[in-house]
Amino acid sequence: MAVKATTIVTLAQMRAFLNIPTAQTGKDALLTELLDAYNNKIENYLGVALINVAYTESYDGDGSDSLFLNHYPIISVTSLSIDGTALSVVADADFYIYADTGLIKLDDATFTTTDYRNVDIVYTAGHGAAVANVPDALKNALKTWVARVFKAEVIDFSSKFDESSLANIKSQMMPWDIKQDLDYYRCRHWGRR
Repeated sequence: MAVKATTIVTLAQMRAFLNIPTAQTGKDALLTELLDAYNNKIENYLGVALINVAYTESYDGDGSDSLFLNHYPIISVTSLSIDGTALSVVADADFYIYADTGLIKLDDATFTTTDYRNVDIVYTAGHGAAVANVPDALKNALKTWVARVFKAEVIDFSSKFDESSLANIKSQMMPWDIKQDLDYYRCRHWGRR
């Protein structure tokens, strides 16, 4: 069983991380399910796909020369139009791209306020063109989170617990140290227009 093509850690990498011998394949289905699910949780938290993906979005013009996109880092812009008029997508011809912040800044123009959702853009954003290009910190965060969940899932509850035993309750929340590692890569939207 293989993980989805957009999952940044392979089953073999996860098995090696957990020191699971090659011959023991009984938990592969569970590991695959966890890798895919927690890869999606990380993408949702970051606000951008881990593997580069194309986004098509419409925004309201506000009369300024700047527009913050919802997803970044920006890899490329395929098209940008204001009020149906296409701008040149040649680098630095009609606008500048600030990839790491998701900012598009127009050169000698403004995002007009003539209509609702009058700015249309198609662009690519993400953290790598392929799994190999995704930063190791993101891969390590996924492996660490899945390992913690996996170890909680496979605990043998057949032994009896007395009243003084503490129950290990699985939390759906992201562990603070993983969150801290991911925050560097997270799309921030506060203070944006």
